[in-house]
Amino acid sequence: MLTTVMRSNAASCIGFGGLFVVMPQAVAAFLGTAPVWVIMAVGVILVANGVHLAWASMRPPTKELVAYFSTGDFLWVAATAVLLIAGIWIVNTPAVIAAVVVAVMVGAFGILQLYALKN
Repeated sequence: MLTTVMRSNAASCIGFGGLFVVMPQAVAAFLGTAPVWVIMAVGVILVANGVHLAWASMRPPTKELVAYFSTGDFLWVAATAVLLIAGIWIVNTPAVIAAVVVAVMVGAFGILQLYALKN
């Protein structure tokens, strides 16, 4: 189960990161007021994280590595919550809904990774 969750998380990171890198202006416009350079930077980080996750999913899991990825997932959720509560960058209603859905999915990846590691 852990391998499946990590690979799904990797695909999500690479997919969203690739979208952010290839179409940063469109993503920024969808969100509302996010700077294009921030979208591009987050995209590069997401792609790198996704590649690292995919690589890690091909090796025997370690508690430290799974904790590292889950912490990143939980930081994504927290950052999304801060941006939404403060009304920063994610201001269009469809973007708020999408951000909440993505945050729930990312949080679920973090929880499932920790759960799968224990079992």
